[in-house]
Amino acid sequence: MTQEITRWLTEIRTLQQQLAAVRQERDQAYQSAANWRQRYDAEAKQRRDEVETLKATEATLRTELSILRSHRTDAITAELETQLDSRNLQSMEGLRAELIKALQTCDRLQQALNAEKHDHAETRQTLTSALGEAIDAFNPVSSLVKQGKSKAHENGQT
Repeated sequence: MTQEITRWLTEIRTLQQQLAAVRQERDQAYQSAANWRQRYDAEAKQRRDEVETLKATEATLRTELSILRSHRTDAITAELETQLDSRNLQSMEGLRAELIKALQTCDRLQQALNAEKHDHAETRQTLTSALGEAIDAFNPVSSLVKQGKSKAHENGQT
């Protein structure tokens, strides 16, 4: 019977040691969780502060942009008013004269654009032909075939 009591006492001590080890692991886990929570809270606070700073900066920049736009619009409006006043657009004749000038300018620009388009097309055709001839000059087989075809056309053969 004393052996049983000794065995039970040994088993109780072993269980007490295991319980102590488990409690120590639990306390370490709680401490680790507390450390991680503290780090997370610090990081979250930093991010919230950054967001608030960025929002304040954005609001300031938007205000400055609207001020700059209004100043720019005011400057453009003042310049246009000055130009309109200097052109004598108060009368119908002045308006007609300005309209005629604007239409003439539009026609002149349209003609210049059409001429530029025509010149561009001619340049493209010339360059394409020159490129084709250069490629043929570098490819002797192709150039001989073309020469043979042109001689056949000259002789009336197809």
